[in-house]
Amino acid sequence: MSNITLHYIYDPYCGWCYAAAPLVEIAKQHPSINIEMHGGGMLAGDARLHLDDNFRQYILQSDKRIASMTGQVFGDDYIKMLHEPNLVMDSTPPQTAILAATKQGKGFEMLKAIQKAHYISGRHIKDVDVLLYLAKDIGLDVPQYLSHYSECEQHETPAHIGSSKALLAQSGASGFPTLLIQQQDKWLRVPLQNYLGEPSKWQQFLDSLVTAAS
Repeated sequence: MSNITLHYIYDPYCGWCYAAAPLVEIAKQHPSINIEMHGGGMLAGDARLHLDDNFRQYILQSDKRIASMTGQVFGDDYIKMLHEPNLVMDSTPPQTAILAATKQGKGFEMLKAIQKAHYISGRHIKDVDVLLYLAKDIGLDVPQYLSHYSECEQHETPAHIGSSKALLAQSGASGFPTLLIQQQDKWLRVPLQNYLGEPSKWQQFLDSLVTAAS
């Protein structure tokens, strides 16, 4: 079997990315599949979210649906956090942390840690101190992480988010998560959403994808 590369466009604050996390984990563990991560900056820059009552209710309803479909856990502390006044969600700091962790080969592990911190523990994942705690928790070299975070914050994060948005637009997709495979000059969307809560069927689909590419 030949290896194939799946391009994963995600955001740390995307609830449906959290829904898809078990499937992405299975793909990452597949011996014939490589995952390339593209952070799309859903709530970065001018899109930073100041949570109001209407959007809070939208998020809570969406989370209930995700939990029923996939079994993913939304903790009580996360629910409490959503009800904090003046809550701001900003994708740029957690995305920067993921890029910094990637330089030590642990970008995927950092994304998982950030998702758990947000959706289960109700931590403020835009806070650099929270991100530093997570970096330590997943075993990163802390001085290297801090140096890389500073470097990425200045240059790499904005460029990475820009290229990820360009890839999303080029593929014809518009939402998060998006999983793509490139065949010749075309980007094909992998139907990740069809397998939410169906890990065994997803595993079979990945095997068939690898076989077809051989």
